[in-house]
Amino acid sequence: MFLIARLRSPPMRLERTWPALGIGLAVLLAYATAWHGDFQFDDYNVIVAADPVHSWQAWVAGLGSGLRPLLKLSYLLNWSIDPQPLGFHLFNLLVHLTTTALVYLLVRRFGEIHAPSLDWRSVAWVTALWFGLHPVHTEAITYVSGRATSLMTMGYLGALYAYTRGWRWCALCGFVAAVLVKESAMLLPFTLLLWEGLAGSSPRSIVRRQWPWWLLAVLAVLALLAHPAYRSLIGNSWRLHDSLAAGCTQLLAATYLIGQLLWPAALNIDPDLPVITDLAAVWPQWLGLALLVWLAWRWRRERPWVSFGVAWAILHLLLFNALLPRTDIANERLLYWGDWALIFAIVTELRLRLPRRWFNAVAIALAVAMTLTTSARNRIYQSEIALWQDTAAKSPHKARVLNNLGYAYAEAGRRAEAERAYREALRWQPDYLKASNNLRRLQAGHAPPEAN
Repeated sequence: MFLIARLRSPPMRLERTWPALGIGLAVLLAYATAWHGDFQFDDYNVIVAADPVHSWQAWVAGLGSGLRPLLKLSYLLNWSIDPQPLGFHLFNLLVHLTTTALVYLLVRRFGEIHAPSLDWRSVAWVTALWFGLHPVHTEAITYVSGRATSLMTMGYLGALYAYTRGWRWCALCGFVAAVLVKESAMLLPFTLLLWEGLAGSSPRSIVRRQWPWWLLAVLAVLALLAHPAYRSLIGNSWRLHDSLAAGCTQLLAATYLIGQLLWPAALNIDPDLPVITDLAAVWPQWLGLALLVWLAWRWRRERPWVSFGVAWAILHLLLFNALLPRTDIANERLLYWGDWALIFAIVTELRLRLPRRWFNAVAIALAVAMTLTTSARNRIYQSEIALWQDTAAKSPHKARVLNNLGYAYAEAGRRAEAERAYREALRWQPDYLKASNNLRRLQAGHAPPEAN
């Protein structure tokens, strides 16, 4: 009761103001160093050299065979206005600001449902602030192709918020839009189940309210399976690893990502994580997962925000990727849709346990640290060489990283450094065809054809 009383205390002067302006200014400050970043890596494949995002006719023609039509439409809008990177970065930042606002609204809504007599403004303010400033989100925002995750998350959280307010058609439209940006948004019906389950809704009321989303999800799955490009994507995913390897590997990846969330000291766009095929190799992670599941169940009534944060992270960072294995075992941009509820749980616990003055101090100190770290992290996106030098320093034995560094050097005319990078890639993976081809073309005086 003593802890709960802290949330009943009168709001601070800062909490009485509308938080959007302060959060928006802080986010703009943190991302000011990102506005003039260059196109990177996959940006060339999906934007710069992709005809379907260069004209309306090509986009319409690709609807029957291409992937993620709404994502491509957003690229097309940017390209039509100005094909330079600045407009793409500004669009991504606008998406991030909108998503941050949705995080604020969802925290307030969760509090209103579970403890309406308490004041949740300070918790919502700090959760949104930390989400908006956290450096682990730079890959989803500053890396232009990270828009696939950030734009999907905006639609996903928008649909969830609309559902919690009873705005059925808005929620359904948001769900469809999110799926058309990135197919992983089909998890939304499970998220709605989580929300209703923690609210104590009866099974009958859940069925009555949620059947349209489940019907829409089934239709979406059938449509994706009928679409040759999506069918190929799913088939390739299932061929990557067997179910045991996928589960163990994604558990390791989820643990790594949560570690990056809690201590973002060595952010890495391409971490060198192994494929795990033995349960015994990740027994501490399995033990930790079991403990978290037990705590989430144990506290579902006493501390529903903890249960919500843990369950959200398990669903979005582990289960989905275990069912549909990824070529890239862990990307920081996955945290963009997988961590806000964990941040919410942490902030709530801090608000309950710390005096108001200490809570304010911790919130501001971490916000300042995040701003500085995010600003510094964004600077490495200024060029391909800077990005892949940073990545190679953190994944020095990963052949793909070294090949991409060699490609960046070759594009800049630094042939000797490119050759060293390709040879280093082949030292760690002698059968790596892309690095071998790039080295051969470099020695023959041709431009390198392919990065990864």
